Amino acid sequence: MWFGIFAGLIEGCLLIVFQRLNWRNWGAMLHVSAPIVWISPLVDLVLFALVVALIAIAAKVFPKILLFATATFCLSFLTAYDWLTCIGRLRHWSCFLLAVGLASVFTRWAKRNEGGLAKFWRRTTPVLVTLLLVAFVLIHLRSAWRERHELTRLPAATPDAPNVLIVVFDTLRADHVSSYGYPRETSPNIDRLAREGALFENAIAPAPWSLPSHVSLLTGKYQFEHGIGDVPPMSVTGLRAPAMNGSETLSEILEQHGYRTGAFSANRTYFSANLGFFKGFSHFEDYYDSVADCFVRTLFGREFARVYLTRSDRSGPRRLIRWLGWESLLDKDDEGAAPGGTQGVRKRAPEVNREVLRWIDSSRHTRPFFAFLNYFDVHHRYGGPASFNGPWSGTGKQVSRLRIHPARRDDSPSLELTDDKWNEELMNEYDDGIKYDDDALGELFRNLEARGYLKNTLVVVTSDHGESLGEHHIAYHGEALYREQIYVPLVFWFPGHVPAGKRVSGVISNASIPATVMSVLSFAPVADFRRPTLDALWSGSAPNSNAGVVSEVAQIYPTAAEDLVSEKLVPTAMQGAMKSLTTDQWQLITHERLGNQLYDHTRDPHELKDVFSAADSHAIVGKLMQRASPFRLFERCAIRAIKHIWWADAFAICC
Repeated sequence: MWFGIFAGLIEGCLLIVFQRLNWRNWGAMLHVSAPIVWISPLVDLVLFALVVALIAIAAKVFPKILLFATATFCLSFLTAYDWLTCIGRLRHWSCFLLAVGLASVFTRWAKRNEGGLAKFWRRTTPVLVTLLLVAFVLIHLRSAWRERHELTRLPAATPDAPNVLIVVFDTLRADHVSSYGYPRETSPNIDRLAREGALFENAIAPAPWSLPSHVSLLTGKYQFEHGIGDVPPMSVTGLRAPAMNGSETLSEILEQHGYRTGAFSANRTYFSANLGFFKGFSHFEDYYDSVADCFVRTLFGREFARVYLTRSDRSGPRRLIRWLGWESLLDKDDEGAAPGGTQGVRKRAPEVNREVLRWIDSSRHTRPFFAFLNYFDVHHRYGGPASFNGPWSGTGKQVSRLRIHPARRDDSPSLELTDDKWNEELMNEYDDGIKYDDDALGELFRNLEARGYLKNTLVVVTSDHGESLGEHHIAYHGEALYREQIYVPLVFWFPGHVPAGKRVSGVISNASIPATVMSVLSFAPVADFRRPTLDALWSGSAPNSNAGVVSEVAQIYPTAAEDLVSEKLVPTAMQGAMKSLTTDQWQLITHERLGNQLYDHTRDPHELKDVFSAADSHAIVGKLMQRASPFRLFERCAIRAIKHIWWADAFAICC
């Protein structure tokens, strides 16, 4: 017991400290917060107890085994290996050899001082148990006190103020949603909301990946306005820079109107309290949603995941895990999946639902609530959990990553789906992920309706970005601004306040959600929410003020083989930052180093024909430059455009 608790308490503290020291390696980490201080001791206690039990059994079978020396060596080895590996900058074999040496030295010393050491362990064990209990109580009391304290400070809410529910389907591209014309019925519950509410047919995300898009969804600003295009730094002391770079958030404003606020995230890599998204939320749930998640965030849990979660499904350890009923340990997440990292376990949409319903039920407040949910099951790995019997891929899925065509690996690289059957399986699993999350949305609605909340709740469903499924030689998202990566669904539902069956065709940004929520709730507009409100579009009371909407991605660095192929074939953010301006008909894409592209997405929805240099596009480019001028983002594009258009047009742009 002594070794387990002592090793775990130090481990928990080291994991927090070295997370901050290794923050630049964020993508390869499984992230932790304060509860790891008591979770690690419990995991180590169970593990160390199993080791001692095995040694005791071996000592009975083989009486010559020295029980004290063997147990001391094994436990001190595990402790030393634990602490050394926490550093995160030593190779595993180095940690192993150092731990063997340290354990050998400690065991020799312990054998000479066995009596005194045993007495020391007996006397200090109650102290360690007390420390463990105090850590548990203080961490959770602090969290509960903070939430209760924030609630007591809230002003009175407007009588019968509506609840607000925003659900983000991470990685959902609009053209795979059935209410957007997709032939498969992937989204019956979203479709129902669209029939009973307002659907925006041309909604564009501010960025092609999660972190900056989620910031925009909460601040109503484009990336160049909120300034968060990458993972924000964290100091060694843990002191953060002002969250969201000081931008006001929808959650903060709703708190000022008396709302209790909660965020529930399945994307623990890029939408977590650690990244500053706690701002304005009195309640935030990201990590530690299950025993499996608690386990893999500890040091030995990470080692287990690193060794066993990457093996074949037919391997002995994975079969044993399934036989024991611990299948959630095998449900791999993308968190920590960057090169050199250890993948975590997935948090599924039903668990997000349980969290939000538990929060709503925890206290029957008279206050309205604002709940912000992130579903992550559309994200790679596609298809929902392996046990989900999807309508198109069934069970036992998990298509591997997109592959480089082997015949072209060296001479003419091309990212391709290797055959039609594999392509079909990929689409089947992506669509099954949509259906899985849509089913969860329907279940959430049924629970809210049974509790009587739904009749007075504004619901918004959207996505943070889309997904490339091999189009433009690109896999996944985050490295380009083609339409499949930024074209997202957006539906508002609030019977009696949002007209039923309304479809708005004009181009808009889903960064307009904060301003629109404020308008629908009849609250005063917030100057910091820069994007225009959308309710005037479904009511027809005003024309679309979006002359064009902006999407951006900062320069990134390749993390997989397919990234290295993509950058050889098309301009991507791996070679430099990219910006995009989308209008009702056109999309202009600029690259800080590799020039510009222009697509007519009404006639060419898959953006296969770049018409930037076409003679009849000169005037169009000039007009788009003028529309882009308020954003001051396209200066380099304007300089290049001058080379392609008449001097008169150039003079008009410059003026």
